[in-house]
Amino acid sequence: MLLGLQLGPGLAAPQPAALPLLQGLTLLLIAFIAYSWCLYPPAVPLLLTLSFGVALLWAAPRLPQAGWGWHATALVSLSALAGWLQQTRGLRLRRLARAVIDIEEEQGVKQQALVKAQDVQHALEYKLARYRRLQLLAEELGSLTEAPAVAQAAVERAFELIGKSDTCLLFLVEPGQRELALRASKRREGLTPIRDKHGDQFDRHALRSHRPLLVADARRDFRFTAPLNAERIIGSVLACPLLIGGRPEGVLRLDAAQPGRYNQDDLRFLDILLDLVSTAMTNARLFAEAQQLAKTDGLTGLTLRRPFLERLARELARAGRTREPMAVLMIDVDHFKRYNDTFGHTAGDAVLKTLGELLRSAAPPEAALARYGGEEFAALLPRATRAQALEIAEQLRHLVETRAVEYQRGKAAAVTISIGLAAFPEDGRADLELVRIADRRLYQAKHQGRNQVCGL
Repeated sequence: MLLGLQLGPGLAAPQPAALPLLQGLTLLLIAFIAYSWCLYPPAVPLLLTLSFGVALLWAAPRLPQAGWGWHATALVSLSALAGWLQQTRGLRLRRLARAVIDIEEEQGVKQQALVKAQDVQHALEYKLARYRRLQLLAEELGSLTEAPAVAQAAVERAFELIGKSDTCLLFLVEPGQRELALRASKRREGLTPIRDKHGDQFDRHALRSHRPLLVADARRDFRFTAPLNAERIIGSVLACPLLIGGRPEGVLRLDAAQPGRYNQDDLRFLDILLDLVSTAMTNARLFAEAQQLAKTDGLTGLTLRRPFLERLARELARAGRTREPMAVLMIDVDHFKRYNDTFGHTAGDAVLKTLGELLRSAAPPEAALARYGGEEFAALLPRATRAQALEIAEQLRHLVETRAVEYQRGKAAAVTISIGLAAFPEDGRADLELVRIADRRLYQAKHQGRNQVCGL
């Protein structure tokens, strides 16, 4: 075939012996053209096919006719088949490419969803860890029975659990006032101590509004003036009122120098924490009241015998170290049984209550006063000499003698008392020894006619 392509119009046809070789070469060329449809872009095999077809048409009149028609048919059939296969493969490849793109897009979407799910999981784990620590805090606060310990635990745990803060402060309302007072604090290392002991505009706002406060940027919040504090920069604030029995009793506040440190989750978490602190504060106050009731006589408001003796032992130890004087008074109402029998037990209670009030008014502030038992009272006078104690005892006796006790409306009766005195260290150095000596002198005063003080 190739030899035929090189024959000019005036040249003779090839010899019959060369025809098999020429046909073999032609078949080989047809196979190559057909195969090129699978290897190259359509333009290359199309050009080869057209070139071969033109050459075949040109050489056909010069070649024997036997067998060349099916060569042309094979060329056209194979080229068409190869072209169709290439088109089909191209379509398949485009579909695969599109499928790959779709898979990659889906993978990207799933990857984003996975990242978001991981973020949500981390956030949930963080919240769960916070609430677990809240549970531990509830157990810790439940074991505390003193208000100062509760306050310090509250600021330390809030500083730790919320994080992000430079300082954490707990202000409590002063009893009988509406002014805040700093009761506990926690600050980041390197910061100067807190000098503002009564709160600022943020604390007062939370106290007045009874609602939690979140300030993202203290310098841009229209509710507040820009904080001017040369010692401590305040950029963001988180504060919650401490409500006890529905009343605002204080403010727990965190702040940081950078704006935008806190979010709504922090605010909700701090609000829950304040509920625990409120419960713990209530329990601490109830415990303190119960302790006070256990130490205090309900009628007179004075200390009972056991706490009085404990205070006496402590004061004796202190006086022994400092070598300072001290005195003990034992006081008894004269003819108290006769008074009770005459006017009734209600009148007797009025006498005891009045005597407790007079004891508080006559004794110095550092004195310890007690209802020792029945109608008997005791007074501990730290740093009082015998002469000073005798003077105080005489003032009390005179005060009771000149004060008529009203046991009913419009009805009053005169009451007198007898007092025995023992001085440290002259009369004794042990607590019970001093009480025994003062009690013996009390009965000595009664035997000598009552309504008098016996100190020797």
